[in-house]
Amino acid sequence: MVPTQQRRSGIPSTLDELNVSSVELLFTVTLLIGSVSVAVIASGDPELMAVVALSGVTVVLFGMALVRLSEYSRTTELSLF
Repeated sequence: MVPTQQRRSGIPSTLDELNVSSVELLFTVTLLIGSVSVAVIASGDPELMAVVALSGVTVVLFGMALVRLSEYSRTTELSLF
């Protein structure tokens, strides 16, 4: 029987775990933004649609940049701290 270790905190211990957590969070946020945008489209307010679209694109691009930075630092073994 192989012993299993449980983490005591929710903080990722390696860059690989951090990268997986970042991708999961980005996917969840993208789904949330998609559902909010559908609700805003149903309301018919064009200004609100533009705000939601612009903020959604900004959040997704920023999240992708963080995921790429995490992946780059993991593959090149850079120390971020």
